[in-house]
Amino acid sequence: MVRGLSFQKGIFFVGKRYVSCSYNDNGVEKTWLKPLKPKVLLEVVKLLLFSMPLWFYLFFFGWILAIVGPSLLTAVGFTVPLSGLPAFTIIYFFYGTHFWFPREMRKYHGAEHKVFSYRGIVSIAKRKEIEEAAITNRYCSTNSILVFFVSVILLFIPILILQNGSLLPSLELATYLSVMMWPLLTYWINRTKLTVVHRLILAGSYWLQQYVTTLEPEKVHLNTAIRSYRRLALKEFPAKVRFNKPKKESKSMAIADVTVIPIGTGNTSVSPVVAEIHQLLKTTDKEIKYELTPMSTIIEGEISVLFDILKEIHEVPFKHGCHRVATNVRIDDRRDKASTMQGKLNAVQSKLGEE
Repeated sequence: MVRGLSFQKGIFFVGKRYVSCSYNDNGVEKTWLKPLKPKVLLEVVKLLLFSMPLWFYLFFFGWILAIVGPSLLTAVGFTVPLSGLPAFTIIYFFYGTHFWFPREMRKYHGAEHKVFSYRGIVSIAKRKEIEEAAITNRYCSTNSILVFFVSVILLFIPILILQNGSLLPSLELATYLSVMMWPLLTYWINRTKLTVVHRLILAGSYWLQQYVTTLEPEKVHLNTAIRSYRRLALKEFPAKVRFNKPKKESKSMAIADVTVIPIGTGNTSVSPVVAEIHQLLKTTDKEIKYELTPMSTIIEGEISVLFDILKEIHEVPFKHGCHRVATNVRIDDRRDKASTMQGKLNAVQSKLGEE
């Protein structure tokens, strides 16, 4: 089963063997697909941690200080009238942050949910339809977070009675027990047959998803979600992102030779721009073939499709901060017979074989 994970700059999708990511890095959209290995998971954690806003870190370190600060002051000889927060309360920080996501993260979370809810072919071309999909998700992590807090409440009451009214010790024990039970509770809410209890918890989860943990995504958030999902889907479940079009008359294909030259960058190398262009060509849902050569990129497709993709290619250096770009394009559009990149190569090679 595919799992989504939204963060402040973008979205991860995790499959059985791969993890994909699409995110915004200072205005540049980056997309990758990597094997599900410990090194890659560390990269995921790094992106998650270093994308959060400053106030999140200040709040976290403030919470830690509230736990250890009084003890440290007492140890060095100061008299502190108040004791620190109990150490177990840090658990509530990590579980509770699920309900106060930063604004951008809530929009990416909403886009992630809409991609999951959409039942058609997930594609940039279908963005308007995906935008209309439900923003709630049956298997959202909000389910398991809500189950944790419900578990704490249900355990706290009997433990409090057994502990003769000792509030903090009872809450601490209920919290630790709920943490230990959490994997089992998550499996129960997401993987077992629906009961009345399931439906009550899911109703609460859907309300939280709609009004607390998500916001209606904008174009950039939906595009990010779609690109990330498609990278994983093309590797693990391609039927979800490929159109099964009925057979029809073959269309004439044109061939474009394109060279993009950023100007005034202070760097003689253009390989980063070329790599980004080929990343775009790799993830596009347009029906094209392409080939990188030492001097240019060759693209084959219908003429209208070529013009669309050439426009997107021309914009890539600007997204990298370049202020002037020279794009050279040659188009071979033959209408009397079918013309393809491979066909042109075969024609020349056959002539060479005759000599």
